[in-house]
Amino acid sequence: MKKTILLSTLISSILFATPPQNEIKSVRGILGEFDQIEHTKLQIRAGYINLDSNKEINTNAFSIGGHAHFNTKRWQGIKLGTSLYTVQDLGLQNSDPLRVNPDFFDIDKESFSLLAEAYIDAKWHKSKIKLGRQILDSPHADSDDIRMIPNYFNAYRIRNNDIENLTLHAGLIDKMAGWENGIDSSKFVDISQVLGLEEDTDGVYFIAGVYEGVENLSLSLWHYYYDEIATVSYAEAGYNYNINQSLTLGLGLQYNTSTQGGKELLGEQNSNTFGLSVELDFKELGVTTLMAYNYEDDESGATTLSLGGGSFFTSMEDQTLDTMESSGTAWILGVAYNFEKLDINNLLFGIAYGSFEAKDSSLYHTTEVDAVVEYSISDKLSLSVAYASIDDKTQNNNDYNQFRIVTNYNFTSF
Repeated sequence: MKKTILLSTLISSILFATPPQNEIKSVRGILGEFDQIEHTKLQIRAGYINLDSNKEINTNAFSIGGHAHFNTKRWQGIKLGTSLYTVQDLGLQNSDPLRVNPDFFDIDKESFSLLAEAYIDAKWHKSKIKLGRQILDSPHADSDDIRMIPNYFNAYRIRNNDIENLTLHAGLIDKMAGWENGIDSSKFVDISQVLGLEEDTDGVYFIAGVYEGVENLSLSLWHYYYDEIATVSYAEAGYNYNINQSLTLGLGLQYNTSTQGGKELLGEQNSNTFGLSVELDFKELGVTTLMAYNYEDDESGATTLSLGGGSFFTSMEDQTLDTMESSGTAWILGVAYNFEKLDINNLLFGIAYGSFEAKDSSLYHTTEVDAVVEYSISDKLSLSVAYASIDDKTQNNNDYNQFRIVTNYNFTSF
């Protein structure tokens, strides 16, 4: 599966958004986080994207769309939910189909509509079961909402909170729709097809535990079984510490490992990935700084099995550790500024620099600069602008720039 990682979006979120004190998220994870729709709600979304490359045909696209979401009231612990998503061509595309950016549309680069959610949500004591088409956010399967439509999954999952401060998860994911399924954004596609297999599989089974019983500390462990392919395990620890009233330190550690299994349909999957994230929030200055580092020690590279943006701390607007398909390192430095200190509320700017270098740098060595602006103009209207400049330092010299604007208008009811 081809993965496009939007680092500027990630950085913007990790730098600009303030997560719960006991939770630390990666840059991409926060930027691409989906705003869950509850009750009855309508969102209208408009977007523009441009890709300017020195090796390929330049592409761009305009579109408008959005979604309407309906929830029934809960009865005997059960409620039903559904949402309709649409992305429409504004008639402003280039007459040459090769110059139309594919990220916004279906496989034919055309408008589409999709029944994105259709689920049963049941509560029983401290357990919750959700079955059907739905949004799902986990380290290796996530919505990654940074285009016109996020990722959706057909999944069967249960969450339990019987043990205080411990949340247990288990489930099965068998289909995926949205901009990163690699086949057709407008359709729910079997996970085996998403991963580029000709043979059918059951999908991805997962179990997890998230513990938050210690103040300012979050511990999580996720285990995925990709049927007939591999097992993937992910562990993360996040800690926030208030050094004083104006300075907060956030620390994150992650470890990811994968091993082939079953029929080994994707071949060797041995990887060991380590990650570190350090964030400093200077509250009085309105400035947040971020440093993140990932290291992969296996020659086959970091796992490429993520369904969505992935979990690595260093994922950027375009580059991510697994694109190297080799052992190597990635690091990023970023800074963000909150314009509230200049009496401009809800306006945020961030910039980041990242380096992705294989052990053999002649095979892969790329740097990226991202700039992000996020502006909540009102409670209903928001704007996100992201620019990424990619510099390929190998002999391929495949440099390119990407620019993206997405604006949302939310109705609480209609």
